[in-house]
Amino acid sequence: MLTSDLFQQANTRFISAPTSKMPLLTVALFIFLFPSILLGQTVNLGDLPASTTTAIQGAKKAATSTTTTAKPANSEARKVNDSANNKAESSSENDVRNAKIQTGDGVDSATAALRKKIFGINIFNNSKISFEPSLNIPTPKNYILGTGDELIIDINGYSEEHYTLPITAEGYIKIAKVGNVFVSGLSIEEAKKRITDRLSKIYVGLRPYGGMPANTTATISLGNIKTIRVTILGDVITPGTYSVSSLSRVMNALYLAGGPNENGTFREIRVIRDKKLIAKVDLYDLLTTGNLRQNISLQDQDLIQVGTYKSRIEIQGQVKKPGIFENLPNESLERIINEYANGFTPDAYKAILKVLRYTDKATKLIDLNADLLSSFYPKAGDIITVERILVTRLENPVTLSGAVLRPGQYSLNDNPTLSKLISRAESFTPDAFLGRILITRLKEDLSKENIAINYNDILSGKTQDVVLHAQDVITVYSSFELKETYTVRIQGEINLKPSAPITSPPNTGTTGVAETPAEESPDTAPIGSFPYLQNMTVEDLIEQAGGLKESAATGRIEVIRRKKNIGKDDPSQINSTIGERFNFTINSNLSLDATASKFILEPFDEVFVRSSPNYEKQQFVSVEGQITFPGIYGLERKDERISEIIKRSGGLSAQAYPKGATLVRKFRISKQEAERKSKQLNELSDNSQEVSLKVSAVQEETSESIGIDLVKALEEPGSSADMLLQDGDIIKIPKEPQTVRIQGEILYPTSTRYLDGMPFKHYISEAGGFTELSARKRSYIIYANGSVDRTRKILGLFNMYPKVSPGSEIVVPSLNLKVSASQQVLQTIQSLSMGLASLGTLLVLIRTFK
Repeated sequence: MLTSDLFQQANTRFISAPTSKMPLLTVALFIFLFPSILLGQTVNLGDLPASTTTAIQGAKKAATSTTTTAKPANSEARKVNDSANNKAESSSENDVRNAKIQTGDGVDSATAALRKKIFGINIFNNSKISFEPSLNIPTPKNYILGTGDELIIDINGYSEEHYTLPITAEGYIKIAKVGNVFVSGLSIEEAKKRITDRLSKIYVGLRPYGGMPANTTATISLGNIKTIRVTILGDVITPGTYSVSSLSRVMNALYLAGGPNENGTFREIRVIRDKKLIAKVDLYDLLTTGNLRQNISLQDQDLIQVGTYKSRIEIQGQVKKPGIFENLPNESLERIINEYANGFTPDAYKAILKVLRYTDKATKLIDLNADLLSSFYPKAGDIITVERILVTRLENPVTLSGAVLRPGQYSLNDNPTLSKLISRAESFTPDAFLGRILITRLKEDLSKENIAINYNDILSGKTQDVVLHAQDVITVYSSFELKETYTVRIQGEINLKPSAPITSPPNTGTTGVAETPAEESPDTAPIGSFPYLQNMTVEDLIEQAGGLKESAATGRIEVIRRKKNIGKDDPSQINSTIGERFNFTINSNLSLDATASKFILEPFDEVFVRSSPNYEKQQFVSVEGQITFPGIYGLERKDERISEIIKRSGGLSAQAYPKGATLVRKFRISKQEAERKSKQLNELSDNSQEVSLKVSAVQEETSESIGIDLVKALEEPGSSADMLLQDGDIIKIPKEPQTVRIQGEILYPTSTRYLDGMPFKHYISEAGGFTELSARKRSYIIYANGSVDRTRKILGLFNMYPKVSPGSEIVVPSLNLKVSASQQVLQTIQSLSMGLASLGTLLVLIRTFK
């Protein structure tokens, strides 16, 4: 019931209105609240949108709005008579409504998610759909006239007159020379009769008179229309009172209120007029058929009541429109799925539907057979899940693979027998082995069995055609797959390329690319493996391999052939022979002429193309430094020596220091050997206790300096000092150096001036002397020509250091700190003992010779 607080609130809202308008405000408030009072509804203005309360205040306005639409026939443009405030408020109401519906103002995420799933709720929050009533329609015959409407009267015929007459607040229209005619509350048809009757008193031609027919007509139509007030209460998004056109219907008003909310019913919306229920609206009728038979026209002060839903179910899974649906007691699940969820999707598993139902204590699962859908009536809260069929599994496939033109899966229904299936696959490939076709069949206990078929017997009629079963897998083998893949190999002086094209038998799985080593060293001949073809000659194989190199010796082609079937019938024939060797000559240009070989290859033959005995690529050495004509020189002979190259380059310059000459030579080892040496050096480093060794990775290709005695090589050509040269050698002849470099475990590593005749320790002193960690007995010198000399022990007691020459580099290694003090003492004692023993032996010898 309406409380005193509500009246106080209403009075507060209208207190500022002019005194002359107060009676009108009271009437407007009473009109708004009266339906709720009669129906026992509690109305709280605070729950209404601001636009609605403002619209109530706007009832005191008498000014009319000018919303214009298309002109109806025989009239001016039809308008909606409304106050300026109501016009503005209508726009504000739409803004509030859209904000609440689109953004979910004041709604938690769970409620927003629930609303999205409810069937039909999106029709009210779709901005592209408009439910505004059209004014450009003929006036409905049951239209009830009221204050704010406007009537247009046209007199035509013997008399001509035009009237535009608004209906006054008292319900009258005022016609000149006729007076007031009361029309409020009448339908448009009833009003036409009453107005025509009154007009006939001054326009006598409107009725027959004296046997004469009527010669005048009166046309009465609706002009501008009034605004009515409609209250929408219950479970809607924005309940309240709305100002709408008098041509509005139930859906127009519901759209303004945002439609039912998450608890509102779609199936029973009640329209109440003068305390009487005049209609029940089922929105599902509009959503499914587009025809809303109960969408009645509204009148001023109508009340639309949206109650709470009574029963809802949810349908998930493979239906076209999954969601939450409001169901009536007499609606079967079949109707709900077909009419509301728009039916099943093509991949729906319709044999059994899963129904999750709430009981008094828990939930239970129901397996619902498809033939019971029409007699199954869901209960409130049911969750029906429609699962997907097993799309990865076919019901009736047979699979054909192997040596057929079109392998793949086929329908058992269209290919019930083996011969029909082979025909559908466009028959076999030429290499198909028909003597044994295998069928893998799945038995009833899900185990598999093999069935072997001789298809030649089916073709000849000896055996009947085979009836296939679902899930059968038929395999037709290739003749090439049933024997070892035949290949031939070639290596040596050939132009083999990794992408060299080759031919291969069909269906053998060969890639068509020659098999070559990924990386070849200069000392390794390339090897190519190719499929064997009948009647293949050596020339054919060489051509496939890319042809011959310039270095190839065509007069010495060698073929190694494996021995086959030795001792097959007579074991006594078995001997130590494992292969046959054939040597012959081929034409260097591989042409088919009289010189071409007639040697036919067999499977697994190995062909070797040797290199010409004296064939060598050009080789070069470099001479750098103090030489008359430094540069690169080509070797003329395999046995050319250092002295000869020095002579060819013009001899040494005046500043040359031949004792410091070095030879830089490139060394190449295999990857495996590099890894083995790295491992050995690491082990040596781990086992070394006295000296700390820094081990770097061993490279496959390195350049090293070799100490040479250039003075002796030039003085004694052909001697051991006069080394043979190799491709890539570099002879470096420096100027005479004037310094000595000292590095390693010393106090101040440096370079100092060379002084002729000064001993090793002099240069150590120049560098500050040894440190406590210096390994003195392991000190060594690297001479200018790259040779090395080390420190030696005399009698196990004294260090004899090597001689120092210009350009030398003295290196003092560091002791290994991991050696314990006790080990150092032990080593010192051992050294002293050996020294004393040697000294004693020397004294004995001296005495003996005395």
